[in-house]
Order: sequence, then C-alpha cells, then structure tokens
Amino acid sequence: MKIFLVGGAIRDELLGIPFNEKDWVVVNSSHKEMIKRGFKQVGKNFPVYLHPKTKEQYALARKERKTGKGHKNFSFNTKSDVTLIEDLKRRDITINAIAKDDSGKLYDPFGGLKDLKERRIRIVSKAFSEDPLRLFRVARFKSKLAELNFSISKDSLEVLKKMSSNNEINYLSGERIWDETQKALSYKNSSKYFTTLKKVGALKYFDGLEKTYYKNLKFLKKMDCEIDMVSEKWAIINLNSSYSEILERKIRVPNKMSNFRKTLNELFQLIEKKNINEKKLLNSLNKMNFFRNEFNLFNSLDLLQKLKIISSKTNKNWKFLLNDLKKVKVKTSGLRDEEIKEKIFNKRLKVIRDKKNDL
Repeated sequence: MKIFLVGGAIRDELLGIPFNEKDWVVVNSSHKEMIKRGFKQVGKNFPVYLHPKTKEQYALARKERKTGKGHKNFSFNTKSDVTLIEDLKRRDITINAIAKDDSGKLYDPFGGLKDLKERRIRIVSKAFSEDPLRLFRVARFKSKLAELNFSISKDSLEVLKKMSSNNEINYLSGERIWDETQKALSYKNSSKYFTTLKKVGALKYFDGLEKTYYKNLKFLKKMDCEIDMVSEKWAIINLNSSYSEILERKIRVPNKMSNFRKTLNELFQLIEKKNINEKKLLNSLNKMNFFRNEFNLFNSLDLLQKLKIISSKTNKNWKFLLNDLKKVKVKTSGLRDEEIKEKIFNKRLKVIRDKKNDL
C-alpha cells in the first residue's frame, strides 16, 4: 500500500492559499485491506473511505468508464494494479492532478506545476468531457483563482463549449449544480463563475438568468470583494427574474436563501415604482414576513445601499418607517381576531401614510 496526498490541498499549498480539507489516494491496495485497517467506506459502490481517526477521505486509485448520461453513470476499476498516473489522468484539471508522497516528493505527470506557475486552468485529458458537472467545476475554479489572475486555456474553453452544446448538461443533478454554485458564491470574484458559464454557453442551465444577466452582473461585480455572502449574491444574480422559483426548485436551493432572494426582489420592485401605494406596501411587508422576521428586510435595505440602488438617507428613512410599524399596538379587549387584525392593519396604514413621502 502506498498513500499520496492529491488534489486541492497540494494546489492551494503551492499557491499559498489556506485549505481545510485533504484528499488522499491509495495505490496497491484493495477494499478488503482498507476495511481491515479500520477505514469506513463512503457509500456502497464507491471506492472512497474515511480514515478511522482523522476522518479524511482516502480513495483507492481507480480508472473510470462512462456507462450512461450525466455525472453518476460510471463504472470503476479499483484493482491493485491501477497506477498513480492512471488515477491522476481521470482528474479534471492539471493543477488538481498533482500528488505528493510521505517524503514530500511531488508527482506531476500532466504539467500541473507549470500551469500553476503560468496561472493557467487546463483540462487533463479527453476523459474530462465525460462528466458534464466538471464544466461547472472549471467555472468555479475560475472564480476561486481569479484574484491570482488564472485564465482558462483556449483548448479547454473549446471543450467546455462543446460540452455545453450537447444535452448531457440536462442530466445533471440539481443538488450537485447548487453545490458548485454556492461554493463559487462564497468566494471573491463570484461574477467570474457566471461570466465563464456565459462564455461557454452553459448559462442556459440557469432558467431566466440570461434575460436579466447583463444588468444583474453589474450589481454582482460590486460584490466581488466580498466572501461568504452566498444569500446576497444569489439574490442579486436573480434580481427581477420571473423564473427564480422554477430555478430554485430545479437545483434545490435552500429555503433560507430562497426567502432572502424573494424579500430582496419584492423590496427592489417596491422601490423601483417610486409612488408607493400604502395598502400594497403593507401587503408586501406581510408577504415578506416582516412582522415575524425583520432580518431579511433590513439586510436587503443594506444590500441595496451597498449596490447604490438606494442612498443611505433612503435606507434610514425606510428603517424609521419599519421600526414605527413594529411598534404599532392596539387595545384588543372584547374584539374578535378579525377585528384585531383589521384595527392593526388600519393603524399601520396610517403610519405608512404619514411616512411614505420620506421614502
């Protein structure tokens, strides 16, 4: 048994980027030996195991053969005679196809070290195009490495365009697409993820984004210095899109992020209309669930100010109004539930009427 550190940990270490996860490949071993040494298999038919102490992932060196559509239909050859080079050849890009042994020696059969030096994202082999999910992974790496001025090689861009033009992209798991997307949104330069997908013709997978793409991209670029603002960036790229709910169901966007997107969009449309009707505003606030959870709305106001869609004065005036609405109370003694609701509604309407000219 020989064990090598592989993939992102080596790439990021060589680039001076902090990393948390380590992946390992095991050569000259077998399922039986891994179990005997205390490793726990991840899934029934996948040759990946968790270390009994560190819980890091160890995979048997393997070759793959495509057996169907999408990114799931592959058969694996994990026989003990599979070499390290054969395992590295099935990886996505050259800078992820570098291995290191326990003495610190690097193994780089596909020129990943040169590509790191020359700041280039390049596909390892023809096997890349068998997995359409990798198209989104390359777009994510473009975002992750944009600050270091990485570019995608011309040959690799052509492969991505060909992958986008066939229908394999439609067989992808929504969850896996969201996984790549939310990672890209957590980085700086998240706009590069979408510009890359647009460049290779894959933005079509995201229902509705192409219709609002150019306007929303300008907003998203203003967030390119921010990290870990996934909800905010997702809401921005979907701003004013009429297909957002369809897309979110398709790729399984978490409810928390979907709810923030809805709030930002509702608020944006209210502000764009300039002359706000009192009843419509109050109904919108109820729709945004403001009186139960104020966070999304206040955060949306701050985001619109950050994007320079509203001024700091407008932001403050909105918050004055919202805080006054929260303070509204009525005497409920002897009143039915419907009467209480109507009384609160009318009192809140008066508050809006008195303040709306300041918005």
